[in-house]
Amino acid sequence: MVGPLHLRIVTPQRLVLDERVASVTAEGALGQFGVLPQHIAFLSSLEPGILTLKTAGGERRVAIKGGFVEVKDDVVTVLADEAVEAGEIDTAGAESAVAEAEKALEAAPYGHPEHEARVRDRRWADVLAALAATQ
Repeated sequence: MVGPLHLRIVTPQRLVLDERVASVTAEGALGQFGVLPQHIAFLSSLEPGILTLKTAGGERRVAIKGGFVEVKDDVVTVLADEAVEAGEIDTAGAESAVAEAEKALEAAPYGHPEHEARVRDRRWADVLAALAATQ
């Protein structure tokens, strides 16, 4: 059974997903949240994490780098900085990205102007590696 939620995931480069789903779970600025049909309208920023959607075909996962989500009238719109479906991730590449991000973070310790950007890059690499590991 396909649910009455309509999920759209859009990045600056492409439309990643546009389909009916039963539910959505994602990482918001204040923690993980879930959306079911008839959810109250809200707007939130997104943190790097795995967005999980349930469809008639089962459960799917999409890595979201960050961005914003709007829920209104059973439509969930995700405006993501970057989004990658599980099947698009190269496992070896994801693992090497974690090592590269860790090295970049070590070069920009707390107090360095690039520290927060490097922390975010490391979190994104961790999300990609975690999603790749579930394939």
